[in-house]
Amino acid sequence: DTTDWDRVHKIVQRLRETEYRLTEFQEDIEASFCELRLFRVHALDQPWSSGRTAEDELHRTMGAFYSLYCFLRIDLDGKDVLAYGIAPEGTARKAALSTDTEYRKRDALRQNFRWESTRELLLHAEILKVTSAGKVSLNHDRTVALLVLTAIHDIMKNKALLPTVQPQHAPYQGTKANEVIQDHDFALAYMLEHFPSLLPSFAGLEAAQRAPILFTTSRMNFNNGWLVQGEAPPGLLFSSFKKCIVKGRASEADISFYFVHWLTDLAGSELYQQRPWPGSEKFALKFPQHVLSAFIDSFSFVRQLAHQSEVDVMEDYLKDRWLALGPPVSLVPEGCEVASMRLALMAQGFEADAVAAFAELPEQDRACLACELARTGHSQQFSCAPAEIRNEPAGPALLIYYAPALLQNAKSVGIREALLILCGVLRAAREIFPLDRSPLGVQSHAIIRIDAIKDIMPAEIQKMSPWYLRQTSSTDAVIEKGEAIGPGEIAVEWRSLTIPLSGPRALPKRPPQPLVLRSQNGAREQRNR
Repeated sequence: DTTDWDRVHKIVQRLRETEYRLTEFQEDIEASFCELRLFRVHALDQPWSSGRTAEDELHRTMGAFYSLYCFLRIDLDGKDVLAYGIAPEGTARKAALSTDTEYRKRDALRQNFRWESTRELLLHAEILKVTSAGKVSLNHDRTVALLVLTAIHDIMKNKALLPTVQPQHAPYQGTKANEVIQDHDFALAYMLEHFPSLLPSFAGLEAAQRAPILFTTSRMNFNNGWLVQGEAPPGLLFSSFKKCIVKGRASEADISFYFVHWLTDLAGSELYQQRPWPGSEKFALKFPQHVLSAFIDSFSFVRQLAHQSEVDVMEDYLKDRWLALGPPVSLVPEGCEVASMRLALMAQGFEADAVAAFAELPEQDRACLACELARTGHSQQFSCAPAEIRNEPAGPALLIYYAPALLQNAKSVGIREALLILCGVLRAAREIFPLDRSPLGVQSHAIIRIDAIKDIMPAEIQKMSPWYLRQTSSTDAVIEKGEAIGPGEIAVEWRSLTIPLSGPRALPKRPPQPLVLRSQNGAREQRNR
């Protein structure tokens, strides 16, 4: 099988023609990319590594193609197709033919989606371009590369295709020689790096077109939810991403290319069975709009990793979000800026209440959160971190997995108690993972999972005491319910979790002083406390 390159180029040439319907685009895509036939190597009803059938995975890949069609036609019919889907004859619907509730959701997507930010993303990815006369057109080669990536990105979920690591390439991403690569993303990256000729659509690209695909399929370990919710320290959040940028010599355009693919893949991920494509049901009906907007808004910061450090990128993001969310700066005690900004992101809807509750905590509890949430897991420290963190950095930095869920479940009425519970988790974790001021220690991290309590109200968590942290690896621990262990009887892999419930204390008085925050464009804003 070979790729029909004439038809691929025709797709790109026609993509922005007003009369080029989605149904025609579908026919052209299915006829162009031979790799789509790999979805039918085995019976369609056999589960792939994702647990879905091949037919389902093919639908999801086609959904990603359809979403890309919409984004490349934002100023034509793309907004309507993404929000409302298409009629049987292939034309865009202008309104949703559905229940009132579903219509309101689709209409909200049509009205409130970050269309302009998405257009800017496509421009930064060098997929769209604007002529001197103001006309929008496609960058042909980059668009072809994105189409190829969309065609091949999920084929290794077919377990029949998973490659075996050859001795000359071992070890590969932790897989030894003569072992099968089980992770479908790593499997695809392995094939692209070492056997590109087996994927004709990729093999037919020029080196400059392959580069963003290789970067996009590299091992970034990036969790965007950790960023937009202030959940993770920058070292853990961005270090793998930064290494991939350096290794692949990726540009801001390549990082934006990655996010375009991420966005289209997510938009098209809902199954539509035999219906005409109903638009992005993931975005219209399943995905909270404020979360989706936060993701899209974050892209412009993350692409700065091409020339900024992990810590600088996160600090710029935190400060920009703080200015946008608008909690009063007067609530922030000295040295608590980083913790306040992260807690505001975790709260998601009651930011001012969360920051106020943090400011009113007992001094020792406030200091615990201020220090632990300011550790970066990186050799560089936040410029607005507490003086003790900047003067004597130490690690590991702690990620409390599901801390945002704990706070959001508590809501504003229970936020103070949730913060105190978070203090207890951090103190117990610090017993398991003591501070290390060596260079390696400063750049290390540990992940503390609190799955067991994230959906429980703080008062119930306290009633259900005692709780423990159990160390599960050299960098991981998990919270579990269990009997208290007496003094001197604590095993290395267990630590007692105590929940401090001391009453509020008056904040120490200090003279008013400005808190300097820098927005995304570098402007410095000064607000008096």
